[in-house]
Amino acid sequence: MILSDRDKKFWTRVKELALDNLGQATYDFFIEPARLLQIKDNTAEICIQNNMHRQFWEKQGDLIETAGFEILRVAIRFSLYTADDINLNDYETATSSKIQETATFITSKLESHLNPKYTFENFVQGEGNRMTLGAAIAVANDPGGMYNPLFIYGGPGLGKTHLMNAIGNEILKTTPQARVKYVSSENFVSDYVQSSRKGKMQEFTDEYRTLDLLLLDDVQFFADKEGTINEFFQTFNTLYDKGAQIVISSDRPPSELNEFEERLKSRFSWGLTTDITAPNYEDRMAILLNKVDEMSLKVPSETLAYIAGRIDSNVRDLEGALKNLKFYADTNRIDSIDIDTAAKALSTLESTLLTQDKDISSEKIQEEVANFYKISVADMISKKRPKEIAYPRQIAMYLIRELTNKSLPAIGKEFGGRDHTTVMYAQSQISKKMKTDTQLQKDMDTIKSNLR
Repeated sequence: MILSDRDKKFWTRVKELALDNLGQATYDFFIEPARLLQIKDNTAEICIQNNMHRQFWEKQGDLIETAGFEILRVAIRFSLYTADDINLNDYETATSSKIQETATFITSKLESHLNPKYTFENFVQGEGNRMTLGAAIAVANDPGGMYNPLFIYGGPGLGKTHLMNAIGNEILKTTPQARVKYVSSENFVSDYVQSSRKGKMQEFTDEYRTLDLLLLDDVQFFADKEGTINEFFQTFNTLYDKGAQIVISSDRPPSELNEFEERLKSRFSWGLTTDITAPNYEDRMAILLNKVDEMSLKVPSETLAYIAGRIDSNVRDLEGALKNLKFYADTNRIDSIDIDTAAKALSTLESTLLTQDKDISSEKIQEEVANFYKISVADMISKKRPKEIAYPRQIAMYLIRELTNKSLPAIGKEFGGRDHTTVMYAQSQISKKMKTDTQLQKDMDTIKSNLR
């Protein structure tokens, strides 16, 4: 049915009231895309974009009623429809063409949830991520190709999320119309549960199964969620069969996702599985240099070397250390960020201190240090004092103090019954050297890596 002049005036008045009362941004997003289909039995039938818009429109009864009384002189109710709810053949050509435009927009409109800051250009390449970076670039250049799915695993803060977003951003750069979605596993679960509870599973499947690129982060959180796993299994099959690219991340490889059925674990391995490991000393220095440029910080290289030697965990902690350092310097009005300033700043940031690991024993540390410096543990805990023995002994004491919960007296006992003041001296000496001795920083990095 073609709208009458009075109906058109009514709809124009609805839009005028909305613009006056809701503001331009709300009007552009919710009001402008909507279409009046017809007014029948004092009910305005309105076509909207999707069910998110439905929730908004259900609260706009005052707009409809006011425009109804002003233009039509009667109380007007309203009904809401998406393009999936109506039969376009029920409307005249002029009206149906507008609805078709809306339907097309619904199909193409999709929030990617990508972070535009994460790109390949600002990802710092290192020994621990080189293979994964190459795979990510290959996927961006040939989505749905050889590396489908791409499964990336590794600990937190190592760059998995950065690379996933970089893939999506690169694909949208070359193919703007591509349907791309980045989603954490928690949000996927939430979408599934809410859609199931509200009877909107068709909307859920329409969104996820029509993607060109699905980026699913931290899939391990699907554990013990049988309904979600089954839904994802079907989504995976649909996307894979139509050639859409799938990228998945986890904290461990598919073979160790014991809560998942073999049918899904095997699919994770159909393409390429690659891991990201913690950055070594050189990589951490490169990351810090990149971050200080991004943050417009002026930090001397020797201070960065100290931070790189102090924090050996992941990119996230390195960035957090710099932010904490900037805050400390700004708060105390310090212009020159030297090593002493960095030491004081990092001492207030618990998360950046060397992580204590209950699984690492004093004996294991002694053995690893002895092996590294090619001496025996017996010599290390003896009374011998040559430099080639005393120096590794101090390093072992330092590491035990940093990586375990043992007290100073307890550590002293493990080195031939030495006094706790000896342990304090060793820790002080090594701490000072760690600030400036890059070779020691590298050696310490290697030892700690071997301990993991």
